[in-house]
Formats: sequence, C-alpha cells, structure tokens
Amino acid sequence: MQKLELMGHIVAGYPDIKTCLCAGTGICRGGANFLEVQFPFSDGNADGVLIQEASDYSIKHHFQPKDGFLIIKTLVKNTSKHVLAMTYANIIFQYGISEFVKELKECGAYGLIVPDFCFDQDDFGLRQICLQEGIYFIELITPLTPSRRIKSIAKYTRSPFIYAVARNGITGNQTTISEELLHYIHEANEICLSESKHIMIGFGINDSSQLQMLAGKVYGVVAGSYFVRVINENLDSSDLVSTLQEATQKLLDY
Repeated sequence: MQKLELMGHIVAGYPDIKTCLCAGTGICRGGANFLEVQFPFSDGNADGVLIQEASDYSIKHHFQPKDGFLIIKTLVKNTSKHVLAMTYANIIFQYGISEFVKELKECGAYGLIVPDFCFDQDDFGLRQICLQEGIYFIELITPLTPSRRIKSIAKYTRSPFIYAVARNGITGNQTTISEELLHYIHEANEICLSESKHIMIGFGINDSSQLQMLAGKVYGVVAGSYFVRVINENLDSSDLVSTLQEATQKLLDY
C-alpha cells in the first residue's frame, strides 16, 4: 500500500522567523513532502483557536508578507520540498494579485491555497495568473460540495490534487474517521481520479491512527494545528528542528 503524502503547516512569523524556519525544516526532514506556510490574517474564517492565536501573535509582532516570502524561499532552497503559501483574499488584494503570485514564483513556491476564493466565483484573475506563473492554485471541497461541482473542479483545476476538508467548521479539534466521512472521501476520490486528480484531506488530522484509517483511500493528508501545538510545547527547545522531525515521524508512523 502506498504511503500517504503529508502536508505540514507553519504560521509565518510565529513566534519568529528563525523558529518558523527550524520548524519547517524539521517537518520536511521528518517525511512531509509538502509544507503549507500560512500568511497570517486577523480574521481567518477557517482557522481554529491554535492557528488563529499564532496568526494574531505574528501580526502583533509586525509580520509583513515579505517575511512569508523569505520563509518560503529559504525552505524551498534548504529542503527541496513542495512549499505552498496559504492565506486569505484580503492579504492578496492588499499586496496586489499579480505581484503576490509573481513573488511566489520567484521564491520557488509550489502552490497557493486561498479558502475564500471559491471555485466559479470572481477571483479577479488570480487563477489565471497562477496558471501563467506555474503556481498550482489548490481548490477546496467539503462534505457539502455536490458531486457535480467536485467533477467540475477536478476537470478544470491544473493542480494534481484537491484539498478535501474533512468536516464543516474550523481547524483544530480531532476529526473522527467515521463511516460517513469515509463515504464522502470515497465518492470524492472516485470523481477526482476520473479526471486524473488526487485528494489530500485536512482539518483535525493530528494522530497516526487517523492516517492508518485513511491509508489507501486518499493521496495524502494535511496537518496544521498538530504542528502549531508541537511548536507551542517546545518553544524553549534547543533543537526545534529535531523536535519537529520526530513529531512528523511520529505522525507518519502508522
């Protein structure tokens, strides 16, 4: 059985740039081939308590988008893994859509996740600019997304995978791998595979037992709050790289 791909997550600038780089490096060394770098926003409507608190801290300590780009550029260079930016529309609008995407391209970013730029809604040219610059725009689906819409998303996206939100609500609390969730995943995965696309599932993924139940059913998983929690618990660590590496390996040990 093919091992699940893992996308880790850090909040840019939390608690500082150096710590971000150490955490991201450790996650990648631990076995994650994808890493999501979140540009903090004051009102992230998909963020749970841990990630929102980390974002608020970063903003209060003067985070700027240039810091996020620096983190991505450094991690791409140091890890050779797929590093993605995740943020909200307001940040991109303020920076300038074209400028934001071109900066990602210069940093060597793999992709971009923007939860509030829904498929089939006016994105002010964002997806087209991503296509032109070779940046994958990662689409999201939820348990409430109709099959016909999933089909349309899978058909038109240029990204090799779609981010499937495991449940309605926000990130953070552990998601129960129920029969209902497995049914949703199976149906969505079948639709996406018919268009040669894969699924990575996220929201509440923080234990290796969940990965064991998902193995063979999806391409990969996304873990966010799990890594923010590990960072919070080890802020005084003298070797955060090793700490995050071990935490990643523990998650992938299923």
